[in-house]
Amino acid sequence: MRHSTRLAAILVLVGFAFACVYAADQTPTVKEKPAAAATVAAPSAVAKTDSLAKPVNDTLSHKIVAYYFHGTRRCPSCMKIEAYSQEAIQTGFAEDLKSGKMQWQVINTDESPNEHYLKDYQLYTKSLILSRVENGKEIKWKNLEKVWELLGDKEAFVKYVQDEVRLMAQEK
Repeated sequence: MRHSTRLAAILVLVGFAFACVYAADQTPTVKEKPAAAATVAAPSAVAKTDSLAKPVNDTLSHKIVAYYFHGTRRCPSCMKIEAYSQEAIQTGFAEDLKSGKMQWQVINTDESPNEHYLKDYQLYTKSLILSRVENGKEIKWKNLEKVWELLGDKEAFVKYVQDEVRLMAQEK
């Protein structure tokens, strides 16, 4: 009996690993938007935002928006990803948050006005998305999928998020 329980557990783990690898292969991590991309809506019209978010400043020529997407049910790992991500944004980009060049938004995709994000960003789990907005239009976005891998190393997690934000800000 013990042998069959172990075998079943191994099969479940192998199946889960396969599903994760398959899903990662199916989801592009960087997406460029064509010039005719939709205008980014004001955060208050779309979702509840975190206190770090500043109202949309449309006078800026470009900005980076960091979105943390989650569902209503929240596990400890998901809460930790949100906390580490917020810390990375807040400690690495405090001045940009104040000026509006950077925004932090926490969005529950289970709420009906936010369901479109699942399709917009091809989300299949809780995710941290960076979005580059120029002249009011999203031109590029990236899913920071490594946050799941780095969850056990806060320092590496924060560095990864901050490095990715800097790269997104530098790209044209």
